[in-house]
Amino acid sequence: MIRQTKKNGFFLGGGLELLALFCMLTLAASLAAQGNQAQPWTAPASDRDVKNPVPATAESVTAGKTIYEDNCMMCHGEKGAGDGIAGQSLPVKPADLTDVKLMKSETDGSLYWKITTGRGFMPNWKESLSDTQRWQLVHYIRTLSKSGTGEKLAVQGREER
Repeated sequence: MIRQTKKNGFFLGGGLELLALFCMLTLAASLAAQGNQAQPWTAPASDRDVKNPVPATAESVTAGKTIYEDNCMMCHGEKGAGDGIAGQSLPVKPADLTDVKLMKSETDGSLYWKITTGRGFMPNWKESLSDTQRWQLVHYIRTLSKSGTGEKLAVQGREER
């Protein structure tokens, strides 16, 4: 229903104003999230320096793999290249966890912080995953880039099966 008013020109009845307002707010939030993603994502120094309290064992890597498959693979992909089914539709691609250079620049503490806090389209996992699960996930993510101790743990995990 469209009718003309004296003060404002045209008036859209039937709740279309609310729908238009909702759409504009949703678009603004989406653009803000995208703009936020364009900025470098670095953990605070205090969090970067935090050491992983979960021992790096084949068991913790295996537990981290299960968590990754249940929660991360849909965006980051099976091998962690950022090519998951859900990630392909995002305006900002998920991180490529196989990128050796990127992964060497991230400390365990910074990975844990990013998993915990999230940003933009990356959800925060603080309420969904325990501290131990998030640290196990860090161990597994390390295996995806085939650098550092992660590669050794992945090999150990395969040998023990």
